[in-house]
Amino acid sequence: MKKTILLPVLSILMFIVAGCSNEDYRLNKSVFIEDITNPGLPEYSEWGYNTFGAYIDRVPFVSDMVNLPAKIIVNPDTFNLVLNGKINNSEPASLKFRIFGYAPATYSDLVSLNGKSYNLKDNSCLVELTEAGSVTQLKIISGELKFVRAQKLFVDKELVKTILSGTFHIQTFRKNEPITISGGRFDLGFGTENFYNF
Repeated sequence: MKKTILLPVLSILMFIVAGCSNEDYRLNKSVFIEDITNPGLPEYSEWGYNTFGAYIDRVPFVSDMVNLPAKIIVNPDTFNLVLNGKINNSEPASLKFRIFGYAPATYSDLVSLNGKSYNLKDNSCLVELTEAGSVTQLKIISGELKFVRAQKLFVDKELVKTILSGTFHIQTFRKNEPITISGGRFDLGFGTENFYNF
């Protein structure tokens, strides 16, 4: 009789423990829902899907399902948003937005970005594109990085992430040719695994 009762209780307990240990993993996964009006890009969302995308002269540059799509690195007075993905689903690349004079102490402080826009041509901003291991500081013709929404994500009343959602567009030069990075959008969660302050 005791074995009969013990087996279902142990099964339920194991199910609960397994569910809890997968919680962080599920929050870190990327959910790519393609935008039907912008093929190859994720649709704009504010749910923490951990995706981003933009066209680089009509070629998609998007996060992939393997690599961490984004990191925030804060140096003493500089905020760095790094987007890691692939161009045309094959070439690894990253786009780094640097904002001087903004230095959040923790990922919780990122909510201060809610509704803020940055003119990327301004001296307080710098943008770098990394392709094939080569880093290029982009000469900006025009551009904007807009944090449409910044919100905290709680699980069981505990803060686990800050979600940043927004848009960007850039006119710049690549290999001495003018290009446009258009349709840029991001929906990213930041927590202990991808927010660094040093």
